[in-house]
Amino acid sequence: MTDFATSPDHSVEATESDIDSPEQALERLETDLETLEATLAGADLSPAQRRQLFESLVGQVQDVLAETNGGHLEINTHSGGQITPLEPDSAAITLEDITHALSNLSRFTGQGTGFYSVARHAIHVSREVEARGGSLEAQRWGLLHDASEAYFADVPAPVKQSLPGYTHAEKRFQDAVIDAFDLALKDDDSDLVNTIDSAVGRFELAMHFGDEQFDRPTLAVEPSDLELSEVKPAFLSRAQTLGICSASDTSC
Repeated sequence: MTDFATSPDHSVEATESDIDSPEQALERLETDLETLEATLAGADLSPAQRRQLFESLVGQVQDVLAETNGGHLEINTHSGGQITPLEPDSAAITLEDITHALSNLSRFTGQGTGFYSVARHAIHVSREVEARGGSLEAQRWGLLHDASEAYFADVPAPVKQSLPGYTHAEKRFQDAVIDAFDLALKDDDSDLVNTIDSAVGRFELAMHFGDEQFDRPTLAVEPSDLELSEVKPAFLSRAQTLGICSASDTSC
């Protein structure tokens, strides 16, 4: 595939006549994408490897687009600060903002039988990790595994599969979350949380959309076991129990 990020001759500066017009640049990109599509289709790669390669390219396109627009832009946060989701600074990530946003954010884009917050889902995952003997770091990650959604909103998994660049941006932000809360996360911890997140998610789908459509897995902790009257204080309480705190949180 053509590497459009570099020039064949680094010793010669580009003149105006050497620079593509926007139309020419897009045509070149279309050609590169066609080559990428053909290469990925014929390569002996797993779906995850194939997506990783594609997401890497799209992430570069995102950054190029941002550069032509003055850089990635900031959003305001509940705590009164600002953060750039597509170029996150771990020092700007706070437990307060994560808790507030996830408590107000509905799972399944609000299409369920009723409001069901991402914060409630995260508490459930963390508790299920604990019930299955997961480490303290895995329990912490269980509570924070959707922290990026506090800044990106909750995008349904089926949409993520075909939304170029989202998982690239999501991973970049989640890496910043791990840094912000100084998590010593091991691969086994991440794998366990991913497995439980999927199981809890399937259980929730069956709750909201019916057992006829979705299999309801057996869980050690069910939603009815959580006994949450108010999700926001419960999320903060769980975080306190697990010793979760970032350098940016004045309440710690």
